Amino acid sequence: MGAGDVGLSLAGRLGALGVDVTTLNRSGRSADGARAWRGDLADPATLVDLPMADTVIFTTAPPGRGESDYRLAYVDGPARILAALPSMPDRLVLTSTTGVYGVDDGSWVDETSPTEPSRASAAVVVEGERRLTGQATTTVIVRPAGIYGPGRGSLLERVRAGEEPVSSDGTPRWTNRVHRDDVVGALLVAATHPTPSHVLIAVDDEPAPRDDVIRHLVARLDAPRPSTIDVPSPTGKRCRNAALRALGWEPQYPTYREGYDALLR
Repeated sequence: MGAGDVGLSLAGRLGALGVDVTTLNRSGRSADGARAWRGDLADPATLVDLPMADTVIFTTAPPGRGESDYRLAYVDGPARILAALPSMPDRLVLTSTTGVYGVDDGSWVDETSPTEPSRASAAVVVEGERRLTGQATTTVIVRPAGIYGPGRGSLLERVRAGEEPVSSDGTPRWTNRVHRDDVVGALLVAATHPTPSHVLIAVDDEPAPRDDVIRHLVARLDAPRPSTIDVPSPTGKRCRNAALRALGWEPQYPTYREGYDALLR
């Protein structure tokens, strides 16, 4: 298991269920009850003698924003991990992104929507999905939207500083979010459900116009009144989480209101 913030939280959840968990990252950090393994995806020499695993969960994040950073996290790094294992695991769980859907007109998106990314980085993510699918008996791709939660407060800081504008006439800029803890829950379902779907979108229950989110935060933070920008037509997309919910997943924070209010408390 790749173990950053999301991975370590997931390791703790799995360990609490009695699962034997090994985490792998550069720092050697781990969760209570999990075995720590120090390794660097950029250095194959550190990926030797890895223990056998029935399920491998990739929660790696790119170290930067360049295409090569994304290739390391989503293509080359996972391939190196699988090559270093004693045998192919039964199940792979891949943490992807809703950025693989290139929709930007406010349309609805679900797991059957085509992956036609508009950004080069997202195209690399799709490449990684395709290369890894089929290598194990079961591959589950979890595509979260924008993750927020503890330690992820950049939007709060921009709103507090008055740096987040709203549209001048209310034209929606659709956004999708999911709390960090709910991403962990989604990955837990993907790793343990006996018959998971191949692709799962991890978002909360309410795609929201960005203006609504900003105004909610302005009120909670008593922040400066936001400036305005012209938005000629609806942008973004609206993602559905029905497939994940059908497997028993329920978000602890069903909308941005509950999630951000909990952070601000």
